[in-house]
Amino acid sequence: MRNLYAHRHRLSTQGATKIVDQNSKAIYLVVGNWGRHQDVLSVYAISGELLAQIKQRGFGIFPKFELFLNTEKVGFLRRINFGNRDLILIKGLNWMVVGNIVNFTYKIYHKQTLIMSLQEVMLSSGKFLELTVNNKDDEPLCLAIVAILDYFASSSQRKRKSRYQLQVKYD
Repeated sequence: MRNLYAHRHRLSTQGATKIVDQNSKAIYLVVGNWGRHQDVLSVYAISGELLAQIKQRGFGIFPKFELFLNTEKVGFLRRINFGNRDLILIKGLNWMVVGNIVNFTYKIYHKQTLIMSLQEVMLSSGKFLELTVNNKDDEPLCLAIVAILDYFASSSQRKRKSRYQLQVKYD
């Protein structure tokens, strides 16, 4: 079990994000973009080897994503939102992601076994996501899922801000 750290809100933006361990050593690189059909986010080892991908396959209230380990499709995920609560089912892996989108705490389970826990932490260089993954082999898939969670949280924050902004029109 080890902790990995990623800058908050960078996983959901276009470009590359470096994932580091507790000693600030770069372990993974997450590259890609979101928002359009067929968009892909890829997780690479720092050496450049492709480890995992997540591809957007649908839009709407409950978007659909396919999850790949290396180049093999291992499952697809669907989000079910209950206000501030999230439930994401990952068919194929039989994983379930549960959490709170407001305070950004999530856990991933396989049946009753905890695979990963996620929380937002404040470090000296800003807000980070702290992933505690129980099995090193699951880290690339967990990073791909966390990138989706960060995207969902960022898009819901934008919606909340636009809903409550005062707009005055002058003729």
